[in-house]
Amino acid sequence: MALTFDFLNSIIEVPAPTTSISVQTLINEIRDEEDELEPSIAYSKIADAFGKQDLGGGTLVGITLVLLDNWKVRFEARPGPDTVACIVTGGNLVAVSGNPIAASAFTSVTIAQSSSPTIAASASDTSLLYLVESLLGSNRNVGNYIYWDPTSGADINDGTTPSKAVLTFAQAQTLAAAGTGDTIFCMATDPSGITTVTEKLAITKNNLRIRGSGYNFQLIPDVSGSTTVSVSADNVEVYGLYISTAGGGTDNGITVTGNNAFIKNAWIKSASGNGIDLSSSTRTKIDTCAIEEATGNGINIGASTTLSKISTCIITGCADGVDLSGSGITDTIFESNLIYNNTGYGVDIGAGVLRTGIRLNHTFSGNTLGSTHDLGTSTFIETQAGGASSTEIADAVWDEIISGHVTADSAGKTLKDAKTKATLASLK
Repeated sequence: MALTFDFLNSIIEVPAPTTSISVQTLINEIRDEEDELEPSIAYSKIADAFGKQDLGGGTLVGITLVLLDNWKVRFEARPGPDTVACIVTGGNLVAVSGNPIAASAFTSVTIAQSSSPTIAASASDTSLLYLVESLLGSNRNVGNYIYWDPTSGADINDGTTPSKAVLTFAQAQTLAAAGTGDTIFCMATDPSGITTVTEKLAITKNNLRIRGSGYNFQLIPDVSGSTTVSVSADNVEVYGLYISTAGGGTDNGITVTGNNAFIKNAWIKSASGNGIDLSSSTRTKIDTCAIEEATGNGINIGASTTLSKISTCIITGCADGVDLSGSGITDTIFESNLIYNNTGYGVDIGAGVLRTGIRLNHTFSGNTLGSTHDLGTSTFIETQAGGASSTEIADAVWDEIISGHVTADSAGKTLKDAKTKATLASLK
């Protein structure tokens, strides 16, 4: 906002349609105007200002602006017939000449004055920060917050506030400390509504959290040859990112080789390799992710990977929806996933894979080679998760009726038992 200074009539005018101005803004504009050589050098000082002395505990003395000589503040006249309410906030405004407000047509001005103004800045509420983090289902230690704005940030900034955001992820990670639970916020500020980032993320610091804003923050590299997001550190969280890969390569959307990784609310689209690739890691959790149209597998679980859990994900248009192959793969759990229209299997379990569980309301549909393929050891596939359809249930019921009806007076009991079993099957 640019105020107009009428030196002849000693008026500071707030332009329409602005209806509110703070005392701090008035001070800033007045000091800028006083610094100009013309015309203010020919006039006396416009105003004095007092306040902002530190009282301790995050409390400062409030601001008081004193207009000198006959200077007044005026809000630009309105055309009417309705009167527009205007206000001066953020401190006290007074004038040596008396009333600091000059009248104008169809405006009514209020000054939010205080006889003992203070500025209170509350200390960080650590308990609240821990509560928010716990609601995300993540590790509950809380470190510093770092802001990354790939549209208008600058790497000379310290990243401590949105207005001081850094430009690159590399600099944001440099500012983060290892092992303390620092969080990098990915800011989507491009005026188009979609912030597209070509930088690849190599996450190498333990306990680092990456918080994206969803579809409007997109990681789409312009050079192939490596994964878009690589997680080699432990206890890393990746949350709320849209991820793709550059064309012409065989690159994964996300590659995890660290332990205790947590990937949630990610949308991985058209990866030239696997959507998510796990290897040499333990206790990885993948939750509520969408993986679409990967050239490789939706999720690829490789050698020396243990205690992984994949839940509430949508996986479609890939080779295998999920592929487990390699030595040392144990204790993998799948829960409540929708896996459909993949060109291979929904879930393909290779030889030597130990204790895989597919349970809790899985849906398989249209996977070319079948819902599941099991060459592993001690695999548990819940019947419903295996893809039993209503037609399969009906056929089984009919077969039971035919096979059981071989003696006189047996039809009634056989029909009753079959109906019960079919009802229980449909409720699983």
